[in-house]
Amino acid sequence: DKLDQDIPLGYCNVGTVIESGVDGFIEGDRVVSNGPHAEIVKVPEKLAAKIPDNVSDDEAVFTVLGSIGLQGIRLLNATFGETIVVIGLGLVGMITVKLLKASGLNVIGIDVNENKCRIAKSFGIYTINSSSQNPVKAVLKKSNDVGADGVLITATTKSNMVISQAAQMSRKKGKIVLVGVVGLEINRDEFYE
Repeated sequence: DKLDQDIPLGYCNVGTVIESGVDGFIEGDRVVSNGPHAEIVKVPEKLAAKIPDNVSDDEAVFTVLGSIGLQGIRLLNATFGETIVVIGLGLVGMITVKLLKASGLNVIGIDVNENKCRIAKSFGIYTINSSSQNPVKAVLKKSNDVGADGVLITATTKSNMVISQAAQMSRKKGKIVLVGVVGLEINRDEFYE
């Protein structure tokens, strides 16, 4: 539906500085920024970063999306060997599972789309297709009925089911971090437990 609407798209761009009024950037610097998609953007200094010479534009454009997943990982404060569930294997979710796996964590990816699960499996991620199996039961089984140490939600849905399932699959004092957009009418008893 978004394609038929006149709205500025996205927030990830790569370009060359044409004018700068701050220290750290000069005309000609190749940068990635968090601004609307346009031929020319003006962003605050903190929303731009220089791109190293060994990084292509096609790679650098994923910086902002990667930072969303990375912020969720930082908020989890996960440590080596913990089990982290990522609900939603879209672009942000895929980047996130790769970052978690590279950090030495046990990663479980959940999505309703079998193709996305298949892609995550190719990265060495254990996946659960929530349209064909109960994700709470599957996570509990995979974690020997302890539950996940952390759940990072990168999904987008209006449903409250995702936040409910996140609570049910978490261990006692487990962490839930939401960087996606889901329904947030929570069941107090699930979170209290």
